[in-house]
Amino acid sequence: MSFLDMKNAVRTSALSHKWEHIWTSTHSFNLNSCEFATVRLFAEFVKGALSHQKIPVEVSKVQLTITRAANLPVVKRVVNNVYMHNVRELNMTCLARKFYQFPECLFSSDTLKHLTLATGDQSFYLHKASCIPRVAWNFPALETLCLRSMHLGDQGYESLDLFSKCVNLRDLTLHECCMYGLKIFNICAPELSNLTIRGTSYPDVVNVVAPKLENLTASVRGTVNQVPYTYESLQLSTEGFDSLEKVNLSLTMPHLEQTRFFPLLLNLFHQLRSTKYLVINLDIIEVFILTLILLYVD
Repeated sequence: MSFLDMKNAVRTSALSHKWEHIWTSTHSFNLNSCEFATVRLFAEFVKGALSHQKIPVEVSKVQLTITRAANLPVVKRVVNNVYMHNVRELNMTCLARKFYQFPECLFSSDTLKHLTLATGDQSFYLHKASCIPRVAWNFPALETLCLRSMHLGDQGYESLDLFSKCVNLRDLTLHECCMYGLKIFNICAPELSNLTIRGTSYPDVVNVVAPKLENLTASVRGTVNQVPYTYESLQLSTEGFDSLEKVNLSLTMPHLEQTRFFPLLLNLFHQLRSTKYLVINLDIIEVFILTLILLYVD
């Protein structure tokens, strides 16, 4: 239920008492700070809207969108109010240019099963530091996690391990996330079966410990991350993918130096040799053809 829907529901209840408690029984909320003059007023509204729900109440889904400048204490209040109601699914998007980091309390919930976190498409270029605190995420019930346009880890971090406490995580998507400057990004999830990695920039190594992984979708090359233009490539480290069923690899080629991806692709194919099905795009085929032509000419 959005803010506008709530206003209409309250107005309708004034006409008929049988509608009086309809809006207090909803289990799904779509809340956007752009409806309010300040984020502080938005935080007060979230607290009031959730506190007026019938008791006991368990909120199944909350969509939070922050579009104005937000400081950490205000965002923390919003998150705490949401988690107080045992939310099962949270989709949170921050489009505020002055927002720097999600609060630490966001990354701990006993009831959350599905989490999506996103920022504005280019927000990590505006922020030199990570948009997440350096803590292990405590989500024992979490099954699905999607991160979009997030800056993960500060430059110079030796290693970052976020998911080791997400013991029931089954689906993980990292879409256009910036990991520039990070040395090792760990994905340690014993129940993980589906992994998608499409990075804007990659760390030196992505270390995957997921013995039950069945499906892997990945872009081999990161997109341009900053000036001067550089292209990081996906470097996997793994103990083996014994359960791997399907791999889908893509490579969006730069105009120059296509052949330098040949050794990388060979290494990836070797690491993923246990998969039953391998899907590759035309740019990967082009790398192999071009390399073979050059070898033949030489």
